[in-house]
Amino acid sequence: MLLACVAAVANAQAYIGGTLGIGVEHASADGVSVTSSAFSVAPEGGYYFNKTWAVGASVGVQHHNISDVGVTTFSVLPYVRANFAHASVFDFFAELAMGYAHESSEGYGVGGFIAGIRPGFVAHLSEKFSLVGRTTLLKYNHYDGVNGVGFAINSNLELGVQFSF
Repeated sequence: MLLACVAAVANAQAYIGGTLGIGVEHASADGVSVTSSAFSVAPEGGYYFNKTWAVGASVGVQHHNISDVGVTTFSVLPYVRANFAHASVFDFFAELAMGYAHESSEGYGVGGFIAGIRPGFVAHLSEKFSLVGRTTLLKYNHYDGVNGVGFAINSNLELGVQFSF
């Protein structure tokens, strides 16, 4: 058992990095149209237990502009990552993220629970440096009695870097 623990630690690898995100959405109904845009910054860190499993967390700030009303969101999002495919220098993964977010706009704020499934990739450019990309596929949030469920493909694209040590 001790040998298994030592082998697991020997193959483990920590990483730090972060992503920049951008999202644009346009909706129209009954002659009224609304366009929203978002920009986010999310530093993150994590730990690979082996080539398949990792845990990590990101701390993000997002500014969302909806019809000239700005909403700022601060989030703390721990996640579990599973690599499900490997091709050349690419590892493709899916993350289950659950955490806390606080949204504020024009002096008012509300906090709550958020969760999401986030598919993505890591492109290993060298032993210590990688590019990371991910999007949110399915999301759920609960803010002060209000539930929100969403399904999206590429509504929020994040690109960033990752340094392994």
